Amino acid sequence: MTDDKGNPLPNVSVVVRGTSVGATTGADGSYSLSVPASATALLFSSVGFEPTSVDIGTKTEISTSLKAASTDLENVIVTGYTAVQRKKFSGATVSVTPEDVRKAPFGSFDQALQGKASGVSVVANSGQPGSNAVVRVRGNGSISGGNVPLYIMDGIEISAADFASMNQGDFDRIEILKDAVGTAMYGSRGANGVIVITTRRGRAGQLNLNYDMQLGYSQLPEDRLIVMNSAQKIDYELRRGNPYGWSTAEADSLRNVNFSWKDALFQTGVTQQHQLSASGGTANSRFYASLSYFDQEGIVQNTGLKRYTARVNVDNTIKNWRFGVSMQVGYSKIKGTDEATAYIGSPLNAIRWSNPYERAKDPITGEYQQLGGVGVLTSGQPNAAMELFVNQRQTLQFKGVGSAYLEFHFPFLKGLYARTNWGGDFAQNEGSVYYDRTTYTGAQAAGGNGSLARSANRQFRYTGTTSLNYKQTFGDHEIDGGLFMEAVKTDFRAMGFTGYGLTNGFTNETGITAGNATNGYIPQVSGSGTQNGLQSYFALLNYGFKNKYYLTLVGRRDGSSRLGVDNRFQNFGSVGATWVISDENFLANAGKLDDLRLRASYGTTGNYISAAGDYGQLPLFGRIAYNGSNGWSITQPGNL
Repeated sequence: MTDDKGNPLPNVSVVVRGTSVGATTGADGSYSLSVPASATALLFSSVGFEPTSVDIGTKTEISTSLKAASTDLENVIVTGYTAVQRKKFSGATVSVTPEDVRKAPFGSFDQALQGKASGVSVVANSGQPGSNAVVRVRGNGSISGGNVPLYIMDGIEISAADFASMNQGDFDRIEILKDAVGTAMYGSRGANGVIVITTRRGRAGQLNLNYDMQLGYSQLPEDRLIVMNSAQKIDYELRRGNPYGWSTAEADSLRNVNFSWKDALFQTGVTQQHQLSASGGTANSRFYASLSYFDQEGIVQNTGLKRYTARVNVDNTIKNWRFGVSMQVGYSKIKGTDEATAYIGSPLNAIRWSNPYERAKDPITGEYQQLGGVGVLTSGQPNAAMELFVNQRQTLQFKGVGSAYLEFHFPFLKGLYARTNWGGDFAQNEGSVYYDRTTYTGAQAAGGNGSLARSANRQFRYTGTTSLNYKQTFGDHEIDGGLFMEAVKTDFRAMGFTGYGLTNGFTNETGITAGNATNGYIPQVSGSGTQNGLQSYFALLNYGFKNKYYLTLVGRRDGSSRLGVDNRFQNFGSVGATWVISDENFLANAGKLDDLRLRASYGTTGNYISAAGDYGQLPLFGRIAYNGSNGWSITQPGNL
């Protein structure tokens, strides 16, 4: 065995097709094995090389070479349904390299896309660890509808809100489809762009173990806003009329306090990430598995994200059959603040508005300062230290993503194969917000003695895609296409309650006082549930001529449960053409001109994230009172 340069190639797996009989090449590339009489071919594979097979026939010695596998993401585009060479695809796409995402120190991978892809805007929603980013592909496409891109992982749709429980270290590549040729494949879901994630798979060869550790820190940016110290602020207060009625001695006692609210509320946040992965296998069975731990401290004290994930991907080949599974589970715990609500007592506001002569705690008793009222400083500003350390805001999330595929290559026609891929995306979130009665926020709750809010929601979405595909070359002509059928269904449930009157020292449900009209502790309870489904039929075709002229055709028909029965199915499609000018003979001597292409495309897509919601097409009824009697009335007319 040699590589494509003629050098001996050790550790190559040699397997008799359809059996477990095999061997491994030595340091000089040689091997030997006894094959059964029924053997027809040998399979050769090695990490970093493209596998190949050689028919045995009447041969007693077989020597061959392996070609180095391409690792250039620019060569291949993964659309979620097919994989096609970049020069043959007429759509506008951009690839994000795995290294850009794996090594980014973010708790939510979408933030790692910032600055990595042209035409893609990524803006952080918040600086809190684990918060999602606002991602826009080629800007906002709708005023009333949603603008969130569609996310596809290993062929199934996943939620855009659960990335805090996913490990980007398991991602092998990310492809962003931006124009109609790529997004029309997804029909009614493609208007806001499509982000396709492919996870890492195992390769045939020896077992590979890898441990990756990252350690870093984050700090509050340099403060360029100069504020007054205690003495300066005291002088200012006295000049404006001494609003707090200080005596000269009282004012002088505060001049040298110079309390740093920044130091009291913020910190240097340490981030650490650990990942252990293993991969390997034979020509017939390959696997990838990983465990990871991520811990990010926020720059605001008492905030952070902890995440635990596990993944297993397995791929198998038996004669003309290929099948495999992908499983990922993740658990995350996020501790946050009210910063995202622009609340007056948030840490970001406190370092600007709280006076330098007011301390968070009394230096003698160690109790929180609240001389201006419950949870309030003398100035009337909420004591931000109490809001941050006494109150609690926490989110727990469990997420599981799994899929399985089965593929059969028909022996009677080369290039013809059938494939089915089914998978599910499950997420469960539990949130809790506790406001202590001694804090300013707790005093504002109903009854004035704190509150406890619990919320829980779960979402399950399954995606099933079945296709018949054909790929073949006839002289100067190339054909790569398929017929597809797809089903997507989403089920969402949510509930929540808020209780009041936590007067007995407990911070959980035990502390809630039963509400009545007298004490004002009337609890609030809410709940909701919704479902929607999508049934689709579509066809894809990539045609090439002389390795220079390419045509991409997409036709899709989507049926949505969100639409009325008379208009349930809608059509989408696109057409694109590519001319690889750099491969023309008249540019053969163009020097450093490596790649020059002319592309044109046109298509239609839809926005599935509609303001109409899941039941906008149904007639709805509600209760009414008329002439002293209860009844029912139409609150929403049906839309057929």
